Amino acid sequence: MFTLFFFFQLLLLRAMRKPQKEIDLFIQQRRGADPYPAFMSVQVLRLQKWCLVLLCLLSVLCVRTSSLKAQEIDAEKCLEYFTEIVEVQKFRQMLQHGAEEMIKRYERGHLTKKQLDTTLSVWHNTESELRQKVTKIYDTAYAEKCFEFKSP
Repeated sequence: MFTLFFFFQLLLLRAMRKPQKEIDLFIQQRRGADPYPAFMSVQVLRLQKWCLVLLCLLSVLCVRTSSLKAQEIDAEKCLEYFTEIVEVQKFRQMLQHGAEEMIKRYERGHLTKKQLDTTLSVWHNTESELRQKVTKIYDTAYAEKCFEFKSP
């Protein structure tokens, strides 16, 4: 979009040469020349200058808007990472609580050693997988610079 505005500005600058030449020609010939073409050239030149100013402003706004959109997309990605991290950590905490309850039941005599070992083995494997998963998410979030403080 910015490139399109840039080319319009260049085209407008090139087109501004013709009315300026007509004005200069009229000033040189002043006596007896019809002032209407020079008057219209002045009006066209003014209009072209205002269009050029407006195109410049639109270009600046376009660049600013695109950078804001990029920041917004980054913020959405980071929010997804943070949400996923929190969900995995909550699930890990819930499984940790469950493992602690199983140990307490074993201590009370409600479980056999074999049942406890089987349960803790499953918990340990699941915990390892979840730890690896959350570590990868953290690594990705750090790579995307989600943990860097950005001042407004």
